[in-house]
Amino acid sequence: MAELLKGNRDHYRAELEFRRRDGGTAWGSVSLSLVRGDEREPLYLIGMLEDITDRKAQTELLEYQALHDSLTDLPNRTLLHDRLQQAILTAQRENRILALLTMDLNRFKDVNDTFGHHLGDVLLQQIGPRMMEQLRESDTVARLGGDEFAVVLPTAGDEAGAINAARRILQALQKPFLIEDRTLSVGGSIGIAITPLHGSDPATLMRRADIAMYVAKRNRSGCAVYSPEADQQSPGRLQLMAELRDAVKNGDLVLHFQPQVDLKDGRVVAIEALIRWQHPRHGLMPPEEFLQLAEEMNLIEGLSEWALGAALAQTRAWTGARGLPVAVNLSVPSVQNPALPELIRAQLERSSVRPERLKVEIPEASLSADVAGMADLLTTLRKMGVKISIDDFGTGYSSLALLQQLPVDELKIDRSFVLGLTASADELAIVRSAIDLGHSLGLEVVASGVENQAAWDLLAQLGCDAAQGYLVTRPLPNRQLERWLVAGWSPHRSPEPTR
Repeated sequence: MAELLKGNRDHYRAELEFRRRDGGTAWGSVSLSLVRGDEREPLYLIGMLEDITDRKAQTELLEYQALHDSLTDLPNRTLLHDRLQQAILTAQRENRILALLTMDLNRFKDVNDTFGHHLGDVLLQQIGPRMMEQLRESDTVARLGGDEFAVVLPTAGDEAGAINAARRILQALQKPFLIEDRTLSVGGSIGIAITPLHGSDPATLMRRADIAMYVAKRNRSGCAVYSPEADQQSPGRLQLMAELRDAVKNGDLVLHFQPQVDLKDGRVVAIEALIRWQHPRHGLMPPEEFLQLAEEMNLIEGLSEWALGAALAQTRAWTGARGLPVAVNLSVPSVQNPALPELIRAQLERSSVRPERLKVEIPEASLSADVAGMADLLTTLRKMGVKISIDDFGTGYSSLALLQQLPVDELKIDRSFVLGLTASADELAIVRSAIDLGHSLGLEVVASGVENQAAWDLLAQLGCDAAQGYLVTRPLPNRQLERWLVAGWSPHRSPEPTR
């Protein structure tokens, strides 16, 4: 008003918050114009007040929606970038360490494929609150898209503090999620980047936290801190995706083979075929470095079909492994394909291999989506003479009642429960229960990931039937496998190096 009366201005416009008589608030757009006389003296004001409460609320809603994920209501990538930038500036000013965590859920695609996207969405909605329970109010949890989340820790303290926060999150995710009368268990892989050591801008920290997450997923270590060595070894994701499409056509995919041996006498009872990518620049790449890409690109069924055909062709050509069954991993989409029995039948006929020499390993996560359909499919395979193994057992959601309905021959305990297995390990109860469950159903039980004599001896005491892992041998190319079979193996000798 003083500005108007002094003649410094003739107009005033603002959006102001008013208090109503009932104590509520309203937003108004205020416009004032000063009318002056012939001598420029102020005569009177013309004012207009417009109620913009609804418009203001709509604008705020649109701004909120632009900065938050519509499914989880968490901050989205845009808001994360802004908060990360502000947190970096504050950390620099106060000479503090900031940490950025990026997390990818393990086996989330299996949840979607098995139970449907609706349950997958509900699971994603429960992830954020579970994570925030382990963090401070000043920390930011955001959803970047899909099953990828990020956390900004503005007061991490140091690298150890960031690692502790990551482990608390992973431990919290281990507790089952109850969704529509179903109990789901998921894990995660977390990459950690800290400032200023790993970068001083959001883009660099995001990229390096992603690289660390990739390392954690590849090593199955739960979490990993960024290191320049990992950056140098991490292949370009987009370029890999383009090259993967041509890998089959160019003959860049190969199979390595790992024996499964009887725990009582060390006799080889089967051989598992494991896919590898002989990349022209990055060398021999294990499946954890490219199968997720194949799933994202809808190439996984094609890779499974190639592996099946190549394994059967090699089975026919073997001399030292004559008569041994070959085990082939099938992906969740492959198992859910109704044409799978006919595809297998055609591959068997093409390679002239007897059906009883083929063992298909079905992911446990694929069992619960359509029990009746899965029972029909597995029954068809069993009638053909094909052996059926439930792979990754212990990581999925199958129950005793479900397993009783399915015609299977074998349970294969996931390597995550076997690595480092000792008499005092937390995983011992899980392994013992899996062995007892399998035997109660009349099934063979195989343990994967056996890397030391202590685990071998303990599994033998528990009554497990067979084992595979680096204690026996690492996966070998065909010719080396032939020589290994001729040389023989004893369970009581020093293990081969695991790296």
